[in-house]
Amino acid sequence: MEFSIKKKTLLDCLAHFQSVVERRNTIPILSNIKISALEGGLTLTATDLVMELSEKLVASVKKVGGVTISSQLFFEIIRKAPDNADVTLKVDEKTGSVFVLFGESKFSLPTLPVDDFPIMDAQKLEVSLEIESKDFKNLINNCKFCMGLDESRQYLNGIYLHSSENAISTVATDGHRLAKCTINENEIKSFEGIIIPKKTVLEVSKIAEDIEEKILLSFSKTRIRFVFGNLVIVSKLVNASFPDYESVIPKDNNQIMIVDCKSFSQTIDRVSTISDEKFRTVKFSIKGNNCIVSSFGNDKSIGTENVNVDFEGSEISINFNAKYILDVLNIIKNGKVKFHFSQKTAPTILESDSLNNSLFLIMQMRA
Repeated sequence: MEFSIKKKTLLDCLAHFQSVVERRNTIPILSNIKISALEGGLTLTATDLVMELSEKLVASVKKVGGVTISSQLFFEIIRKAPDNADVTLKVDEKTGSVFVLFGESKFSLPTLPVDDFPIMDAQKLEVSLEIESKDFKNLINNCKFCMGLDESRQYLNGIYLHSSENAISTVATDGHRLAKCTINENEIKSFEGIIIPKKTVLEVSKIAEDIEEKILLSFSKTRIRFVFGNLVIVSKLVNASFPDYESVIPKDNNQIMIVDCKSFSQTIDRVSTISDEKFRTVKFSIKGNNCIVSSFGNDKSIGTENVNVDFEGSEISINFNAKYILDVLNIIKNGKVKFHFSQKTAPTILESDSLNNSLFLIMQMRA
């Protein structure tokens, strides 16, 4: 195998792989990437056995073939190459090592057998969706911050993708808060819901940032494939059932507060500075068109701020985790945010006209 390629083209690809390949592996070949040189270009592949990422690159291929080499070591060598370098990879037929050449530099890297590199099965994916990049980013980014962390509840450690009448929705919850995003698709066919693992969600979210064209999703009950132009991600799905989230969304939260998103976010951030670092509790005391945001520190320090709001309902006091509120406001960003409170212990609903495809739910905290 022998080929030449521009540093930037190669480095951009290798950067995508760094969060897929684990630094420490009990299976040595999983620390490697697979490089396949064919006429007209390359395909680079990395996997952690749950997720596989592959990307096609344009290169000048002199001799076809394939190798696997250390992902981290190769990345660091290419990263430190001169910016305008042409990089050549060449297999030493006698030793099986790979030479990496640019300028006056020469590196020799050990390899592992290419036939031992595991490839994920992505055949028989019954459902296919083509989604505009803007819609895809909303579906992922508006929910991912609510994904769970509890290893004993794997069904919460990801995003639930499902269909409803002429719509596609994503939902994530960690048991304390919930986010739902829905996009309308007139020709969508109903499909059974799937749970995309957290690591895969975070990876496709990063890749999608620079994508403007439509994104193709294909999936079955056990696998999903994302196609971002020349870059493809295949992932296993969480083998579990997502809880009935609709049953926890209140239907009668009729106490409504409307407030400017950006300024209210700044208020909560300021006041919560003195709160306990673990719980970060803030209290909303609402009466008329005034909301007093307050917080209390373990050292008996107190912070308060008055905020003018539009409020419909009777006097109410309610406690929240400040981080949960701020996470939602950081997604909404601009315009007005609408809080739907309950006099009981039901969760609070947050929504905004500036983000009318999403709904957020936050549990109250005990006083």
